[in-house]
Amino acid sequence: MAGVGIVLTVLGAWILVRLGPSGEATFSATSQAPGVIVISSDVLNSVDVAVRVTATRHDGGAVWLAVAPSTDARAVLATSAVSTISDVRYPAGALDLRASGAGALTDISTADVWRRSANGAGSARLLVDQGRGPETVVVTSGDATALRDVTMTLTWADRTWFFEALAAAMIGAVIAAFALNDLWQGRVVADQGDAVGISPPQVTK
Repeated sequence: MAGVGIVLTVLGAWILVRLGPSGEATFSATSQAPGVIVISSDVLNSVDVAVRVTATRHDGGAVWLAVAPSTDARAVLATSAVSTISDVRYPAGALDLRASGAGALTDISTADVWRRSANGAGSARLLVDQGRGPETVVVTSGDATALRDVTMTLTWADRTWFFEALAAAMIGAVIAAFALNDLWQGRVVADQGDAVGISPPQVTK
């Protein structure tokens, strides 16, 4: 039981450090393949918490992000070359990228399927709320120019995660303390029993 408490305490404390008081979980990856970057609904809608999507171009060029229903996004992209963010790796904080397609991309920013969009020079950020999924985020240069060497960062934040980790660490500490106390008390009782069982040597005349 003491081992369980210690493990729970260490795990809870480690998660506290990783999340911080704001309860932020951040994942990132850099796409080197030319083309569009897509964040699938399996990742985007995996947690019932709004996700902040940030795209940063290392060459400082234009970035355009937009979110749309997944079926509409797939129809717009068709066979274009894309790098899809298909999974997150916790606690590594990494994102899995999968390349597919080979077609040239047209300017998709003018399509009427996008629910929300954002753009910027060098970097752009888009906050995607939940409840409308499945949805897909698409990242391009805003025109037909293929993206390359772009770092994607996804951040989920929920303060309850911090307090849940804190509770786990505290519960683990209490379990470990009680278990270690029981072990110590048992050892003291055993030592006292051994002492009582020893009789002094008899002296004969």
